[in-house]
Amino acid sequence: MDLSELQELIQILEASGLTEIEIEEEGRRVRLSKQLPSAVMAAPMHLMTGVPGPAAAGAGGMGQTRENGLITIDSPMVGTFYSSPTPGKPPFVLPGDTVEPNQTVCIVEAMKIMNEVVAKMPAIIEKVLVENGDPVEFGQPLFTARPLI
Repeated sequence: MDLSELQELIQILEASGLTEIEIEEEGRRVRLSKQLPSAVMAAPMHLMTGVPGPAAAGAGGMGQTRENGLITIDSPMVGTFYSSPTPGKPPFVLPGDTVEPNQTVCIVEAMKIMNEVVAKMPAIIEKVLVENGDPVEFGQPLFTARPLI
């Protein structure tokens, strides 16, 4: 494992809700872990955020909504977007679907680890912003949604 791969693992750990990553490759094992405050550990890995302006992209947390009241569901990490649990299965959500808190809306794969992305609040999915198999960045909007609260 070279330095760039190690840096990528650190970025994944920092950007995700994971507290530990362990990789074994060619007889070498790397284990990274972090301690989170108990309030953070209880929070869902994914946040539904207000649609960010260019300066706020990837900022995380609850942001301002657009004039039309839409919010985004953003990627919690760098990885690959998958709309369904396995190839050939229907997507977790489609435009027009209502989602509940902690409902899985997609998967983001990072370093061969499948990370479920969940909704933080009840909402109606308005639009899927990325295609199945697309690479995504930390904080990149994946869906627009209309909150139900």
